[in-house]
Amino acid sequence: MIGLKNFYRQHVVTVTFLFFLIVSIAMVAIVYLQPNKILSGADYHFHMNRVENLALSIKHGDFFPKISYFFIGGMGYAASLFYPDTFLYLPAILRVLGLSIKESFVIFAIFINLSTFLVTYGSGKLAGFSKKKALIFALLYGLSIYRFADLVNRQAIGEVIALTFFPLVIVMMTRLKSGKHQHWYLLAVGMVAIGYSHMISVEMMGIFIVIYTLLNLKTLYKNGSFKYLIVSGGLSLGLLAHYFLAVGEQMATTTFQVSAQPLAFLSDRTLAFKEVVRNSLTNAVFHANTVNVGITILLGLGVACYLFWRSKNDRDLIVIALGLFIMVTPLMPWQLFDHTIINTIQFPWRFFAIITAIISYLIAKDDLQLLNNKYYFYAIILMLGVGNVIYATNSIQNQSWRFRTNAQYNQPNPYYIGAGHEYLPEQTDYQKILKHKKQVIQYQPAKVKIANVWHTWGSINSNLRRLSTKKRLSRSHLFITRATLLILTMRND
Repeated sequence: MIGLKNFYRQHVVTVTFLFFLIVSIAMVAIVYLQPNKILSGADYHFHMNRVENLALSIKHGDFFPKISYFFIGGMGYAASLFYPDTFLYLPAILRVLGLSIKESFVIFAIFINLSTFLVTYGSGKLAGFSKKKALIFALLYGLSIYRFADLVNRQAIGEVIALTFFPLVIVMMTRLKSGKHQHWYLLAVGMVAIGYSHMISVEMMGIFIVIYTLLNLKTLYKNGSFKYLIVSGGLSLGLLAHYFLAVGEQMATTTFQVSAQPLAFLSDRTLAFKEVVRNSLTNAVFHANTVNVGITILLGLGVACYLFWRSKNDRDLIVIALGLFIMVTPLMPWQLFDHTIINTIQFPWRFFAIITAIISYLIAKDDLQLLNNKYYFYAIILMLGVGNVIYATNSIQNQSWRFRTNAQYNQPNPYYIGAGHEYLPEQTDYQKILKHKKQVIQYQPAKVKIANVWHTWGSINSNLRRLSTKKRLSRSHLFITRATLLILTMRND
């Protein structure tokens, strides 16, 4: 035993990395490494199409695509504009190298898990935690039920990537409150990483920062942290401008279905308080009506309530966590925000991610010094491990219909563009498109002759010959139906 302790002290970085790697693989093994099949999430079609499009774009020499020509049978969709591809290059490159969609995704899922553990552990060290507390922080957050459901049941890849950086932002805000200005720029790093992962998540984390700042405005101003907060905000906006300005320009000039026909209204997607508690106590498998934080985080929230009355430390975080928990229920008048930009959050239960990060931080900080008792430490580890195994097993049993054979999973369907078709123009009837997938060129045959039409990456090419030279041929004589964006190359005979 002494020899093992000495080995750990001498190789703490390597051992910690390998431990997180093993846990990262174990998390996905039950659901993703089934023989000749894999559990598919609700959003897997769309996000796998994003990866496939990026891989094909790279193959065609377009390393930073904005229009995703793979979608809608080659017609294209602005997925890469509205959903940043920044962190999708790993699975895309794996596809370029010849790995299957399943193989690329499984490796990517392991990478996301490992990154989450490492970022959360590092955030714990930034918070001044001991190695043990930082380890607990990483495991509590990385193995949390909400995050696990996001990865496994939803396969909401953009959101899962964004969750990797939530702990960093929360820790940096607490450091600024404490007057610790060293490494202040990491707050901007966290927000930029979230922004280039998932637009909704940066909106949510922005709400957290605003509330936390208002609760501590006097303290932040007195200890000189407010200016660092402003600079961090400016730096974040500057680095995200490339994305926000492009999206803003499109939203200002075009009415998209995300605004005209929202997938969901916040007021319709709340969860009953009693149901959230019950589902959390049982680690219920994800469904639209069973979303929960898991038993560990729920118990931690209870401990936080007790801590609120016992200590003045972190009352702001406790208030925010409890407030967000209430906001998930019908007690929050979300109908006031149904037709505002806030409605882009779509589901109030997305705030479970921030609650999970806050409670994981508070449990690991351990103001009650419970972790000094090794039995509490091992009980938390056991609860997390057993909880995830049971959850994964229940997911397999309760959602067996989500399994796809490897061949099915590896066959992308370019007509999956997300449940809400959010970024199609308002007038687009996507159901009509799905019924008439054959691409038809409409033109006036008395004036032009078109032959040898062929479809290449991002364009439709043809040989075109004018039949009449009396009038100049207008471009309006030739158009492509159903096109989201196409480059039409006309070759005159």
